[in-house]
Amino acid sequence: MKKYYKINEIAKLYNIKTDSLRYYEEVGLICPMRSKSNYRLYTLNDIYILNIIRDCLKLGYDTSQIKEYLDNRSVNNTIAFLKEEEKLIQRQIRDLQSTLSSIQTRIEDLDRTKQIDFNTCKIEAYPKRYCRYLKEKIDQDEKIDFLLTKLTESMEEDISVLGNMDSGSVVEYKNDEFVYTSVFILTQEEKHDFILDEGMYCTYTYSGEYDRTNQIFYKMKDWIQEHNYKIEGPFLEFLLIDIHETKKVEEYITSIHVKVKPR
Repeated sequence: MKKYYKINEIAKLYNIKTDSLRYYEEVGLICPMRSKSNYRLYTLNDIYILNIIRDCLKLGYDTSQIKEYLDNRSVNNTIAFLKEEEKLIQRQIRDLQSTLSSIQTRIEDLDRTKQIDFNTCKIEAYPKRYCRYLKEKIDQDEKIDFLLTKLTESMEEDISVLGNMDSGSVVEYKNDEFVYTSVFILTQEEKHDFILDEGMYCTYTYSGEYDRTNQIFYKMKDWIQEHNYKIEGPFLEFLLIDIHETKKVEEYITSIHVKVKPR
């Protein structure tokens, strides 16, 4: 077995840059020997130390914390260190389980769109739903996606765009026309901007281009009146499938909801 290792050998072994090894030496984490030609020579003891440094870095320790552990390592301190590593792994497992659950839900939601009844008004019951929203004038469809991205970035939840059916736009009827006034995302966070009340909603779902949307608003408005319901809030446009999930415009699916009550 070799007694000494050069800096390039150690860098290759740990898949790190030689500059990192020089930095570890500079801050006092390791202290390699020097050859007669002043080359750094690393021993097995340095390798032990580098193994510890690698594990500490995985836990997010900075160099001062690593040095403190190295200078004071004992069985008790190592137990404490391993407990921190255990917590990190448990947190990663929880995060992965949450991500897996989210992906499974999105797969189920996308599969469910194959069973949708298109091009018909109907009354459906919905539970209370919490929302975050961003209010800003929307004068073109492309701006909706920009605003949804802006809203997503402001939220603590990690939200994926693929298969996400919990976002859309608020559309209000003002001065005899329908106006897009804000975007929203349904959220599980305690922090929310407004609540979609529990109750009955008139819904209409269609596929294809968005150019039919405005006439559908009027169609729903007439249907609601004809069936003796009264509108109780703005229209909500959910983008169930859009450019994020497909390049085929005919596969786009939009669902419009509006809360109603009997007259």
